[in-house]
Formats: sequence, C-alpha cells, structure tokens
Amino acid sequence: MSGFTVCFDARMAQASGIGTYIRGLLGAFSACRPASLTLTLITGKDDGVDGDWTRIPLSARFYSPSEQVAVPWAFRRSGAKLLHSPHYNLPVVLASRCVVTVHDLIHLKFPQFLPSRLAWIYAQSVFRQWIPRARAILTVSENTKKDLIETLGIPESKITVTPPGVPDGFHPLAPADYQPALESLKLPKGYFLYVGNLKEFKNVPRLLEAYRRLRQKKMYAPPMVFVGENFIPGFDRELENTPYVRWFPDLDRGALPAVYAGALALVFPSLYEGFGLPPLEAMACGTPVICSNRASLPEVVGDAALQVDPLSLDDLVNAMKRLCEDTALAGVLSAKGLQRAAQFTWDTTAAKTLDVYRRCS
Repeated sequence: MSGFTVCFDARMAQASGIGTYIRGLLGAFSACRPASLTLTLITGKDDGVDGDWTRIPLSARFYSPSEQVAVPWAFRRSGAKLLHSPHYNLPVVLASRCVVTVHDLIHLKFPQFLPSRLAWIYAQSVFRQWIPRARAILTVSENTKKDLIETLGIPESKITVTPPGVPDGFHPLAPADYQPALESLKLPKGYFLYVGNLKEFKNVPRLLEAYRRLRQKKMYAPPMVFVGENFIPGFDRELENTPYVRWFPDLDRGALPAVYAGALALVFPSLYEGFGLPPLEAMACGTPVICSNRASLPEVVGDAALQVDPLSLDDLVNAMKRLCEDTALAGVLSAKGLQRAAQFTWDTTAAKTLDVYRRCS
C-alpha cells in the first residue's frame, strides 16, 4: 500500500465539540501509527494534542481573512498533498485539495442565532461555494449527511459518515471515585444535568421552564445543574435566580465524568445537533439520558434514552418526573446506554478517515 501525506489543521483542538473530535481522531492515529500516513499538524498555541507529529504553529484568527492566507502558507510548507480541515472554515484556494469535516448545518438551519449579518454572509459563502468544491466531505451523522444532500445538493458519493467515539475518561465510576469531585462542587448525588453551550437552539430556556414546572408538580424534585458557557443575553440571571439550580460556566473538563456519574439523568432537549456528544458521554458513564427526538440525536442514543418532543414542556416535565420516580427504568436506561456507547470508538472513526485520505491521495 503506497503512502500518503496529509496536513491537518488542528488549531481548534481546545474548542468544545470540534476540539473533542480533533483530539480523539489524532489520538487514534497516534495509537495505531499507520505506516502509510505522514501527518503534519497546523497548530495554535498550547494545542494539547498528544503525539510526536511535525507541527507548524500558526496564530491566524479563526474565520478571519488572515487564516485564508496563513493556512495555505502552512500547507505548502508541510509538503503534503492533502489538507484536512476538521471544521467548515477551509481555505478557499485549497478547497479542491481538502478533506473537510462538516459537523452540522446549524448556520443554515438557524441563521437567526448568528451574531451578525457578516457572519451570515460568511456562512453562506463557505457552505454554498467552498464546501461543494472539497475533494471529500466527512460528517459525523447520517442526519448531517442528509442535510448536506438536501440543502446543498452535495452528491452522496462525496460524503462519508465518521461518527466520533467516546472521549477518553468517560466510563462508569464507583462512588468513591466521583464523590470527592461532587463534594468540591458542593453537589448532592442525584441531580438532573445539562452539559453544553447555553444557546437558543440548544433549547435551554425551555429546559429551565420545564424544571420550574417539575418543582411545582413534585416538591422533592432533585436539583438541576447546568454546565456550559452562556450565550443567551440575560439567561445567566435566570439561572442564578431560580431556586435549586446550579450553573457551572467553566467547569474543568476533567471533572465531567464525575459530574455525569453523580447525576440522576442528563437532560438534553436540543432542537438541532450534528451529533450530540453529551448524550454519548453520559451513556458511556452509565448515566440515564433524556433527549430530543430531533435531528441526529435518535441515531446517537437508539433505544437507550427517553426521547421527547423538545417543543413540548409536558413531554420534558413528564420524562423528568418518570426518572424521579422509577428507579427500575433508570437502571434499564443505564445498562442500555453503556451498550450503546460501546458502539462508538475512535479506532473506527480513524479507520474510516484513513480510507478517505487514501482515496483522495
């Protein structure tokens, strides 16, 4: 088998979901060290990626005109034949030499949540003009593949689905292993949990209202814990002013497995997800999951979660109430979740990605 050379843009390795994808994929490459692959990383400051890969440091700002010059410069310096852009901000002059990973089409599906008119113009240009020119497109779910075909007219033959694996460290923990973290955070065992950025399309305002209604119906409902940075004006004050709600905007990622392990259930009522890592992380920890029945989430959780209509407060409230009262159901969901999460491995993701590199080289 002939070798192939790839330059990988790893500058977003410390981002949330995209960073998890970058670290997981490169970690799998590092573990298997395919002899056919010569890999050079374009990195930002403190990239946090393990492995003895050749690195080209770059300081260009994301989504800026400067990265459209700097990334092609780094690519030429690497001597590679192919550039893997793990996010949609691929360089336009190299589009035909790129493998690009498209995680979702949130910018096209929910343009009302973009920060500015300029951001909308940029997203429209990237998705409608640049991404169709890529040599190959990777995506993380069958749902996003369908979106790419139906919304952008991308040929199915150009798209490969490579779902992410379970991140390192996410597995069941004994009480002795997670209790110290809960004590340091002053959390009692058995709370409802939300993990992810606090954004409108994540449906967190409706989740907060559902929790308020649950407490009206059930006086002894457990606390509600939100973990994630807030992007909704004024929502931080709503969280802070709602009794029995705790909010951790910058929780250390290393503490997340313990926080999952101590939860009664993860509640994830997002309106749209390219994949949805928190439900996968929760299932891998043995934590029951309540999630939306929209977009990619059903294909992530299968029959291992309670799926609800994310627009229905009654559905959310009733699902949370069921798990408060039905310990047998919680046990069934925990066991099914562990089995489901075991199907998602970074080794599989890496093998499928290498096949795409091979075809494109």
